[in-house]
Amino acid sequence: MQIDHASLKYTVKERMRGHYGTLFGITLLPLIILAVILMIVQFVVAYEITGSRILSFNFVSVSGPSGQTNLFLSGRWWSVVLSDLVATSASLGLLSWWRHPDSKQSIASRAVAGFSPRYFPGLILIFLITEVLLNIPMNLGDTGLWWSLAKLVWFVVYIVIQLGIAPVFFVYMDLCDAGQGGIASIGRAFQLSWQLMAGFKGAYFVLWLSLLGWLLLCALVFPLLWVVPYMQTIFVAYYEALRQVKPDLIPTVA
Repeated sequence: MQIDHASLKYTVKERMRGHYGTLFGITLLPLIILAVILMIVQFVVAYEITGSRILSFNFVSVSGPSGQTNLFLSGRWWSVVLSDLVATSASLGLLSWWRHPDSKQSIASRAVAGFSPRYFPGLILIFLITEVLLNIPMNLGDTGLWWSLAKLVWFVVYIVIQLGIAPVFFVYMDLCDAGQGGIASIGRAFQLSWQLMAGFKGAYFVLWLSLLGWLLLCALVFPLLWVVPYMQTIFVAYYEALRQVKPDLIPTVA
């Protein structure tokens, strides 16, 4: 059984109708607030260090022996990591909204769902593995031919791994809600995610490719206001569709 992407997108657009304010508050507003905070903090630090009055995400620049900037240690890299963490947290709240749109749970509590004591210890460890540890090989080392080839090979492996564990945060959330969470269940969350994506990694990749046009439109900035909630909701809906295809794999959540 396959998941019809066209039907999935149509369902998402219908569910978004009349709820854009809620979805904006869950998915995009936390990122905007984070960006403002980071810019203010970095402006203050940069001013104290260099006297610069320029707002920037790049005031930290760590160079190697060759003088090349190390992206892994740069201010931009950490800004991206924090943004990904906030977006991941919000995606859990978005899954809760998808399942219970009429719940009285506030937008703010859903936007920071991943930071609740129930999820955060495991979520942060999963995040460090998927978003930090797996990225280290791409951001370290020199630029020699063999190292560049090794990076290319790792990039392909990295894509396959990320496709296979794409729903790991949602799986971990469901394990926690089913009373099977905790640090010890992190390995099981990865295992179940891989099993859930078995036979769907290629289709999921195609789904990503089908959204590239929306991502290109985001270069104009304003489309971001709609694209971010839309894309995050699509991935939530895809996870729910996967659960329907393999109903006995993930514990049922009341």
